[in-house]
Amino acid sequence: MNAVDFLKNIRAEQIEPLYLLTGPERYLQRECLNALIQAIVPDESVRIFSFSEHDVATESLDAVLCAANQFPMLTARRLVIARNFDKIDEKELDALKAYLRKPNPTTTLVFQADALDKRRNASAALLKGCTPVECGRLSETEITQWAQQFARRQGYEFAPQALGKLVGLTGADLLMLSGEIRKLMCYAGGGGAITMEAVDALAVRSRQYDNFTLSDAVLSGNGATALRALHRLLDQGEEPVALVGLLAWSFRQMLTAHELMASNAPRDEIARELRMPPSRLTNFLGSVRKKSEREIRHAIRRLNEIDLAIKSSRATPRLQLEFFLCEIAVK
Repeated sequence: MNAVDFLKNIRAEQIEPLYLLTGPERYLQRECLNALIQAIVPDESVRIFSFSEHDVATESLDAVLCAANQFPMLTARRLVIARNFDKIDEKELDALKAYLRKPNPTTTLVFQADALDKRRNASAALLKGCTPVECGRLSETEITQWAQQFARRQGYEFAPQALGKLVGLTGADLLMLSGEIRKLMCYAGGGGAITMEAVDALAVRSRQYDNFTLSDAVLSGNGATALRALHRLLDQGEEPVALVGLLAWSFRQMLTAHELMASNAPRDEIARELRMPPSRLTNFLGSVRKKSEREIRHAIRRLNEIDLAIKSSRATPRLQLEFFLCEIAVK
C-alpha cells in the first residue's frame, strides 16, 4: 500500500492493528503518522494516556510490546509508534512473532523506518505480520496532484500554469514544496487563486531547478541564462566537477537522441531510451535538431578536457566552465 491509499483508508476509519511504515519520503511518513494521531487520539489532553512513541535502540522491544499490550484510557484505541526497529535483537524475535500473530485488538502499533533491511529475520516477520505502507518518492504527475489537493484543502486554487512552475522550481521535495505553498497562501490572503506572478515573486529556486535550467540553457544555446544558472549553483556551493558531469550527461543524452532520430526511431522509443518525462521531451528534441553530431561530440570532448584540468588543478574551475558556456551555448 502506498501513502495515498493509506491516508484514504484512515479517513474512511479503516484502521489496522499493525503497520510497517517505510520509505525515503519523510514528509509523507509524517503525514501518515499525523493522520493516525488525529484518527485515534484527536484530543491532545488525553494523548498522555493512549499514545506513546518508542526508540527500540534505547528502550528495547520489550518496552514497545509492553506499551502495545496496555488498554487505552479515554479513547477507543491506543496508538504506539516504534522507531529504529532494525535494532531488534534476534533474541527478541520470538516475542515479536508472538505479538504479530495475536496483536492487541485495541492498539494500533506502527513500526517506522526510512529503509528496511529485508535480509534480517525481524524484517521478514514484520513484512509478513504487518500492513506495509511505502512512502516512496512521487512522480511528477503525483507531486502535482498532491500539491493541488494540499492547496484545495486550505481553500486555495492554483491559476493555470502556476502550479507547474512551482513544482519545477522546488523539485520533488514535499517538505520544501509544502512550505512554499503555505507562503503563497499567506501572500494570497483569505482564500482564492495563487497566481503565476506570486510564484515568480516568492518561490525559492532549488538546486535541482537550477541544474535543469543550466543544462536546458546550454543545450538550447541560451548563453545568458546558462551563465546566470552556473553562477547561482557555484555560489550555493555546488562542486564544479559535478556540474561538468551534469553537462556531459546532458550532451550524451543529446547524442543518443540524435542517433535514434537519424534511424527514424518512434518518439515513444526515444522517450523510453532517454528516460525523460514528456513535459521536457519536446523542447529537448528541438534542441537536438539544432546541433550536428560533430558539434555534440566536440562538446563532450571539451567537457572531458575540463574535467581532467579541474581534477589535476591545472585550471580555475569557474573560469573553465564560463569559457565552455561562451564557446558552446552562445553559438
